[in-house]
Amino acid sequence: MIRKGRFARWNGREYEICSRNKQIFLSATNPEELNNGFIQMGGSNSQLVRAIELNELEDAYEIVPFTILRGYRFAIEGIDSNSGMVKLVTNNAFASKRVQVHPYGIDAYMIELPINEITIEEDRIPILGFENRFV
Repeated sequence: MIRKGRFARWNGREYEICSRNKQIFLSATNPEELNNGFIQMGGSNSQLVRAIELNELEDAYEIVPFTILRGYRFAIEGIDSNSGMVKLVTNNAFASKRVQVHPYGIDAYMIELPINEITIEEDRIPILGFENRFV
């Protein structure tokens, strides 16, 4: 599984988070979360949300997935769940000399590979005031 986006820890569990009008919301799909104050949003995707105060969070961070190909870092742009192909992107022009990439936008390069051919790593960047927590 490729995790990408904003996440938070609350009550010892990790949730995706979003914000709207300065309000933070935890997001879940497990129906058991209805017992934890989550409410079901309209639609057929069974999305559950819970409004939360910043001081209730244990941690908050953004996860940026990446992989290293032949010594060059590539951001994971996305995955095609049907084919299992992962789109990798870099703006490092030197990577094009060692990795068979294609032009992608202005000054960027792209390659698609099967997910089982790469090792996914993550950068975890603190957000929402948790940036200096361990300093």
